[in-house]
Amino acid sequence: MWLDNMDVSSMRKIISLIFLALIVTKNVSAREFGINVNFEAQSTPLEITERKSMEFPDLIADNATKNGAKCEVYGVVNSGTNETSLCPGQIGRMGEFKISGAPNGAVTVTHTADQTINGLRFSTNSSAQPVLKPLTLDLKGEATFFAGGVITLVDKSTAQTNAYQFFYDVSVAYQ
Repeated sequence: MWLDNMDVSSMRKIISLIFLALIVTKNVSAREFGINVNFEAQSTPLEITERKSMEFPDLIADNATKNGAKCEVYGVVNSGTNETSLCPGQIGRMGEFKISGAPNGAVTVTHTADQTINGLRFSTNSSAQPVLKPLTLDLKGEATFFAGGVITLVDKSTAQTNAYQFFYDVSVAYQ
């Protein structure tokens, strides 16, 4: 057929002529219209509220307790004996936090701790690595995060009977 031998340029000319003929013969009209749109960028701040503080049971080290003994607060009973645990058979309470922000927002909560006082080390976990937890806020813009930790006897010779205060961080950011 004669169309098979046509190049693209020639085909465009023929289509343009056909379109022009249709416009002239059909009395066609075209106009461009605009639309106005209002846009507001809102920024909902993130908030962290402590609902329940993290609590460790009383820690005890006797003559049999070795360096490396620990007490964990992850919502389960601590196993081990007085040789390997600072709180055998005991359970602590994880910290509970309310995260507030934009409804359905995706966030990442970061929990960090690594502090040593008089032979006792408080950290987020045995390797003292930060805990990163992705969460999605609900329709009210809320989620709950639980923070745990571990206290390890790192130097029994410097550990003293005392009340200790350790610190940890909880931060949150939109993804």
